[in-house]
Amino acid sequence: MDDLKKAYETLGLPEDASREQVEQRYFLLLKKARSRQVELDEINRAYKQIIGHEAEKDAPQEKQSKLSYFFYYYKIHVIAAILIILVTAFTVKGCIDRKNEEANKPPLDVTVTMYGNYFSFDGSDPKLSENLLRLMPEWKRIDVGIAYVPREIKSQEDMAMQQKAMLTLMTEKLDLMVLDEPNFDLLAKQGAFLPLDSLSDWPELNIDASRVRSAVAEETTAERPYGVDMTGNPVFQGSIAENSGEKTILAIRAQPAHPEKAERLFRLLVSSR
Repeated sequence: MDDLKKAYETLGLPEDASREQVEQRYFLLLKKARSRQVELDEINRAYKQIIGHEAEKDAPQEKQSKLSYFFYYYKIHVIAAILIILVTAFTVKGCIDRKNEEANKPPLDVTVTMYGNYFSFDGSDPKLSENLLRLMPEWKRIDVGIAYVPREIKSQEDMAMQQKAMLTLMTEKLDLMVLDEPNFDLLAKQGAFLPLDSLSDWPELNIDASRVRSAVAEETTAERPYGVDMTGNPVFQGSIAENSGEKTILAIRAQPAHPEKAERLFRLLVSSR
């Protein structure tokens, strides 16, 4: 229990903090500690300690002998280690494969990242990419990637997928993002998106107020618009977003990799029906 108490202290949270508070604080500290590896390691250890403890509390408790409990306890750690190794290996392999593929692809126009409860075996959505290119026929390439964030963390595998999605958000250069509602709300408060009222023609877009998603981001005091609800828009027809049953909220990543094209595609999408 001393380790658990220390974990809460590392994250700067009370011991009765909710899971949402733990995840919000973890994401904020990750962003602030990205350049300090030692502190980053401490934050990751603390987060895993707390989430792991909560998972154990929720699991059905059974009477076990000392020998069976010992096997069960260490089996979890072995499985977790294997999952982390596999996720890391696939991530590294994916990076290498992507670099090799880049040489044979046309120049990238813009990226669209689906972040949330959107699952794909290969981490992409070719159908959405096809639909977007149909709207922008003069462009040659729109990459659509998927950062899968499980709605509930029920296993070590879910935790690994969540951390992988966070690393994608923190390390990769992104343009447009399509998010489910819970993850949009969380990231908007963390200042992850470009304020839409900073666009020079924002008033002229005349977007229905019911579709605009606003939030008060960290280090600000005023509510500002950060996303537009695109649920049901024809551009998502046949895509993973359409089949997920989740909301589809469109936002521009803060400091996008291709700002002019990202804003141009955003304007076209939010104005389409």
